[in-house]
Amino acid sequence: MTMAKAWREEDRSERSQGGRRPEERLHAMLKPKNIRFRALEKVKVRPRSLVQICLQRVAENFLQYDNLHAKLGRKQLEDVYAMLDLDMPLPEAALRINDENYWKRRTQAKHPNAQVEKHGMSWKQTYLEIELQEALERVPITVEYGNPELEALKQQVMASRLYVYQLQITQFPSHLDLSFIFDALPALCTFSITYGNKRLGMDYERAMFGMKISDAQYLARDIRVSQTLVSLSLPCNMIDDELVKVLMGGLSYGHMLTHLDLSHNKIGDRGARRLASLLDPDYCLQALDLSDNQIHANGCMHLGAHLAENITCQVLNLRLNRCEDNGVSHLFQDMCVNKHLQTLNIACNDLTVRCLPYLNAMLAENGTLLELDVSANPLHQVEEEGVHQGVDLRSCGLPADVAQRVTTAVKHRELIAKGIPVEAYEKARQAAVAAEEAAQAAREAAEKEEQLGEGEDEDGEEKAEGKAEEEKAEGEAEKPEAEEEKKEGE
Repeated sequence: MTMAKAWREEDRSERSQGGRRPEERLHAMLKPKNIRFRALEKVKVRPRSLVQICLQRVAENFLQYDNLHAKLGRKQLEDVYAMLDLDMPLPEAALRINDENYWKRRTQAKHPNAQVEKHGMSWKQTYLEIELQEALERVPITVEYGNPELEALKQQVMASRLYVYQLQITQFPSHLDLSFIFDALPALCTFSITYGNKRLGMDYERAMFGMKISDAQYLARDIRVSQTLVSLSLPCNMIDDELVKVLMGGLSYGHMLTHLDLSHNKIGDRGARRLASLLDPDYCLQALDLSDNQIHANGCMHLGAHLAENITCQVLNLRLNRCEDNGVSHLFQDMCVNKHLQTLNIACNDLTVRCLPYLNAMLAENGTLLELDVSANPLHQVEEEGVHQGVDLRSCGLPADVAQRVTTAVKHRELIAKGIPVEAYEKARQAAVAAEEAAQAAREAAEKEEQLGEGEDEDGEEKAEGKAEEEKAEGEAEKPEAEEEKKEGE
């Protein structure tokens, strides 16, 4: 429709309605009208509003604004966070952004395999903990104080200080003092570190692995000053008895420590004797993992002696040691007194049949132990080695009473896990056993009656046969007499 044609139609309508002034007609012509564009409606495209353009501008210059939460509404803040760049410097982002959706996008973009349930169900905590862990694992072997990389790491630690609760450093090639981490992280509860490098290739050097005396001294100081550390894990650090002595300078002050993992090291009897003091009533240790070490009978005996008076420890792992029959027998005797330990792993400790009487006595006295692992031990006679190959207790050649106690304990554990009362199960089982015994007695009585009936039938048959023979003999005896009488009559 052309402008002239529109003017003529407007003029006709005004004439029919009595006419309007020229300025009114001009205003009506210039008034915007709702023009429908079917192409735009089909693809549902709408131009951005002025508000969206402004929010996009704010997102592009986010670091230049302060206190945006006081200037923008909740919905506007969410829109700004959705437009933010994911490559924003971490120290600035950690201090300024608390939106979980932003941290979720950033975490999934850089760490797609991250599991938020392992980091307190917080995406911000997940991202900051993983980033700090990877930054520590990238620290070079030799680093000097004042190095730009070290200063950037300290700045990252300070920016993440309120959101880092756990650190799991799987490799730490440097021997740097980590005191700045413990001093700056007031909420650090779980700490795990392994000194060394996983992938060296042809650059392998023996000195690059394991914890040194200086590392143990730094760590002992950090444990001593920490007020929140509850879980400490130091696996695969080549810790020996001397390093344990140094670490005890800090562990002896760790009254908040509940989990201690020193597995895959070189701890011997002297180190185990020192660590056994952590099982005293002054501490609250709940899980102690000393698997894959060099603990012999003496160290096991000291652990058992302190375990007898312990009321907090629930898990003790001594797998892959050399405790042997002597040490484990004393441990079983002390466990007869302990009523709190629930899991004990003594697999692969060179145990033989000589410790079975002590195991039997412990199972009879201890009613709280839920899990007992004695696999990979030669609990059988040497001549029976070819027969007992499995780790199943039913195939280990245990005495019948020990096997019965183990079976009962395992059954009770399954019932507890399913929420079934053990007492009700035992009553039902005893009633079933009594009914079976009664049925067996009834069957035996019926068999006896049948046997008695068969005996009476045999006696009756013998009596009948005897009577028939007597009658036959009498008949034969009477026959000659009758013949003689007949002859006399003739």
